[in-house]
Amino acid sequence: MPRLDRTQDVVQRLRGHWRLNLSEPLWGRSAILALRRVMHDEAEARLPHRSDWCLGPESFRKLLESLSESAQIVSLESALQLHHDQLPRITLTFDGGWRDTLKQISPTMERLALPANVFLPSPITQRAWSSWHEVLGEALWREDTANNAHRLLADAALPMPPIANGHRDERYSQAIKSYVDELERSHHALTLRAIAASLGDEPVFADQALDAFSIRRLEQGGLFRFGSLVPTRAMPQDVQTLNRLRDSQHQLAVLCRHPLNVAACANEPADEALAKLAVNAGFERVLTRRAGWLEPPIDTVLLPRFLITQPIANSPGRLFDWLLGNLSG
Repeated sequence: MPRLDRTQDVVQRLRGHWRLNLSEPLWGRSAILALRRVMHDEAEARLPHRSDWCLGPESFRKLLESLSESAQIVSLESALQLHHDQLPRITLTFDGGWRDTLKQISPTMERLALPANVFLPSPITQRAWSSWHEVLGEALWREDTANNAHRLLADAALPMPPIANGHRDERYSQAIKSYVDELERSHHALTLRAIAASLGDEPVFADQALDAFSIRRLEQGGLFRFGSLVPTRAMPQDVQTLNRLRDSQHQLAVLCRHPLNVAACANEPADEALAKLAVNAGFERVLTRRAGWLEPPIDTVLLPRFLITQPIANSPGRLFDWLLGNLSG
């Protein structure tokens, strides 16, 4: 780590602990954290185009250590209950149903006896969920999919992406991130989702999701609970969306002894339409990406979550700043 980064991390750490000491007490507080993937290689996970949605084994360990020092890591059910504990209750959720859950997350959670909640797009499709940003970034990064990504972008008359020129390094990864951020501002969301759907059918993106056997095995271990991930751009009166969610619930009921009657939303706004969709589909709650602590009484359908990125996971100071900065009065 460069010297400047080390200095900044110390400052962030001290500032976080200072805010922890000066903030209102966390007695009786609860929060939900949202994560995506934990990759097998720390350097790969830290690449700029992945840092917003991937952790490596080292950053995942740091996150759990930081949380364990100042909080209780509990089940979702416990986090939703009113309590008067001195330490806050924190529950971990993982969106997308990636196979990393089995390979990287479960060994750590089982070793520490910590619970986790995983939200799947559909238990039997064996496809992990990714946003168009993530699919496109990965497709441009990989040599075996970059040409197809370039062709689809050219056919859609979108700005051309950076070219690796044989060097797939941090600079190229940053160029991919900057390009995807530029596309985000271009307001071509429908086109980009269609391109991502085509790229998602590439063989290299297949077999990255949890299979039914692994879901059942993890759930039977007692630490993992599974729920449904709300489809992208879901609308409350969309019959197809409602059927997909109900099918997902049915599949989970077949695979799991105790499926969650809670859905998670990876990229939808937290609004009344989403709450109506959840009620129509039979869910008690929907976990959003709106940052915040759970406020008693916990009687709303839409619940906040804190999104954990690579920089936050790697710095206790940034982590505490992110959590404590969202405390209400």
